[in-house]
Amino acid sequence: MNRMIGLFYPLSQAIAGLALGMIPPIAIALAANEPHAFNAFIVVAALVGFVAAAALFALRGRPREPGRMGSYLLVVVVWTVIPIIAAVPLMRATGTDYLTALFESVSGFTTSGATAMASVETLGLAGVFFRAELEWFGGLMTLVTIVGILAATGLGGLSRSQVALVSGGEDRLGHLLSSVRRILIAYATITVACIALLITSGIPAFQAVCLGLTTVSTGGFMPIDGTFADYDNAAANVVVSVFMLIGATSIVWHRMLVDGRFRIAQRHRESYWVIGIAILLSVAYMAMFAERSFDPDGAPAHWISGGLLTGISLVSTTGFQAHPGALTALPATLVLFVALIGGSGLSTAGGIKFYRIGALTTLAGTELRRLIYPHSVRESRFGSVPYSLDMMKAILSSLFVALLTVTVAMVLLATGLPNFESAVTAAIAAFSNIGPLYAAGWVDPVAWPAYADFDPFAKLVMIVTMILGRLEVLVVFATLNLAYWRS
Repeated sequence: MNRMIGLFYPLSQAIAGLALGMIPPIAIALAANEPHAFNAFIVVAALVGFVAAAALFALRGRPREPGRMGSYLLVVVVWTVIPIIAAVPLMRATGTDYLTALFESVSGFTTSGATAMASVETLGLAGVFFRAELEWFGGLMTLVTIVGILAATGLGGLSRSQVALVSGGEDRLGHLLSSVRRILIAYATITVACIALLITSGIPAFQAVCLGLTTVSTGGFMPIDGTFADYDNAAANVVVSVFMLIGATSIVWHRMLVDGRFRIAQRHRESYWVIGIAILLSVAYMAMFAERSFDPDGAPAHWISGGLLTGISLVSTTGFQAHPGALTALPATLVLFVALIGGSGLSTAGGIKFYRIGALTTLAGTELRRLIYPHSVRESRFGSVPYSLDMMKAILSSLFVALLTVTVAMVLLATGLPNFESAVTAAIAAFSNIGPLYAAGWVDPVAWPAYADFDPFAKLVMIVTMILGRLEVLVVFATLNLAYWRS
């Protein structure tokens, strides 16, 4: 019984947070004269808020820690239940079917940014803001999930070392809720800074808020039908690029820098690799933009800032484009490979993460040295993170399951998409939570259908894959351990 109480308390808090998050869309719908959206959000917020408040009241004074297996189940339930609830007001506000609304809410909550709506005008101002808010909420839940649960248990090879810098200790709130509080303060501060700089750069206030919420969470929803070329604002490109890079690098590394622990921060190689690859890709995109003259007036500031935005957007799995088709300027194989890797392990970026690639590289180097010096004993370490045998096994298991998930999604999607290339791109876009990648405008003899034109089965496959991509897939297998639950 205590396990279930420890599960329902944080779940009720997450649902209460969603209900509170519907207040701004209600106000926006009222101000923008959107009665359908106003009615939809206020009814759902009232019902959901009442249920969450009743649950929290009933669970007062009960144990708040769900335990190891309870934490895994909590992760699966939160990432499933929140989008299911969030889809209801979207469905009612837009007049669309529930599956399409669920696709939109899952895409937002998993920070994928894939839209099944033909136009943002269908959503109205309240719906546009709610999508961006869902991405922000999803980015926060990603950090809490990784820092407070997954890294703390070492699942998937996530390092437990140094996580205490941001996870919080045992206090009256408990370990998990203490982690939420500490992460929320930093996350909200960065978001406010991003929004302020976007407004200063000349982006309209409402769109700046939506872009700020999306950028910090490394989501991909745009508040307009178009790309950053429609803003024609090089300064905004730079601001978004900087904050996407912050979102793609480790939250632990950020804490090291803020606390002045520069010696330890210097050894955190994963974040430096993320930054280095992002810069290399940005330079490559700059060169391609300059050569192809994506910008009509050819101003260097535009193709330089555009290349920076597109390169960092790819590494951070955000999916923003400086111009229509910007992501496709580099070879598809390279773009898909980078998207599949993603960003840092303790970040809001999707993908299989750089630290796993670092582990495999370290392992390969160690085995190569042993061929030359068979009796040598060397410690496997990637920067400040040591790789033990148990961690390596966890990383290999996680990689296998991740690649298997992408493969299964690709095969299932291929039944409804025109060719192999479109199925591969859609599967990687869903798993790495970089939804705009599929709709980036790839040149193909056969036209790829938009997400809005996917059949119901393909949408369901995308929904499941986006959620699995946001979770460490091993969490799902852990919660299906019947032997544990029977005991």
